[in-house]
Amino acid sequence: MFDIKKIGRQLAHLRKGNEITQLQLADKLGVSAQAISNWERGETMPDISKLPELSQIFDVSIDEILGYEKGTKLLKNIIDDRDISLEQNEVSVEEFINIAPLIQFDKADTFFYKLKDELTLNDIASLTPFLSECVIDEYAKEEFERNGIETLAPLAPYISKEVIDECVLREFERNGIKTLAPLVPYISKEVTDECALKEFERNGIEALAPLAPFISKEVIDECALKEFERNGIEVLAPLAPFISKESLIEFTKKSYNENGIASIISICPFIDKSLINELALDAISKKGISEILPIMPFVNQNSINNLVKRQNN
Repeated sequence: MFDIKKIGRQLAHLRKGNEITQLQLADKLGVSAQAISNWERGETMPDISKLPELSQIFDVSIDEILGYEKGTKLLKNIIDDRDISLEQNEVSVEEFINIAPLIQFDKADTFFYKLKDELTLNDIASLTPFLSECVIDEYAKEEFERNGIETLAPLAPYISKEVIDECVLREFERNGIKTLAPLVPYISKEVTDECALKEFERNGIEALAPLAPFISKEVIDECALKEFERNGIEVLAPLAPFISKESLIEFTKKSYNENGIASIISICPFIDKSLINELALDAISKKGISEILPIMPFVNQNSINNLVKRQNN
């Protein structure tokens, strides 16, 4: 694409050479002084409609403003609204990529369709901010059919939620949850939860780990409760950071009451310290200090020492 840093420096050079302030240039163009500052710092580029005005103000060609880069001639033709032939041998991929940030979606879409077979996935990923959503969605569906869901990751921020969800559901039915990780941040909460519930029933709670940060608390808790009732608290450790505090307390107390203090070792790093201390004190009062040795690293030593002293007295 155009070197916007280089163009920014050129704009600053031309403005100063004409002894025009940023505010004066902004007034002439009908934009904010901040916009001029952003152009000159190379953070953004002028809109295509401003290039002829800049050319006239500075009395230079558009080529000179843009540094005679690939695509400048094509861009000038678009500005002049000339009848442009879109045959592939007349418009190169490099030219298209250069001008894409400056042209309207409809023109960018037209160039895309003409050059699509020549564009790499990296090319298309760089172009997605400048293409219409319907074009990106259509391409995403085709790419999914050809190469699977992983290749959609670079395009994901610009693919519609509906198409992302459609591809994800199909991929899940084919290969399960493990291949969805690259797209997880872009999947709707409803589809994420749907896949999580199905995956849990197929492969247990450990299989949810790749999606855990994106699964709703309600679904995590629902699966955790079922897993706890089937296999006890020990198997919840991989998902413990995502289980609600209330559910963890409930599971911990029930496990302690049914299976003793040793049963909660795997979950101790995720339990509130006050609850561990409470259970430890109860275990000592019933069975003595040796009962809490397995969880001693997680216990408040001062409270234990005070209890032991009272028992000894």
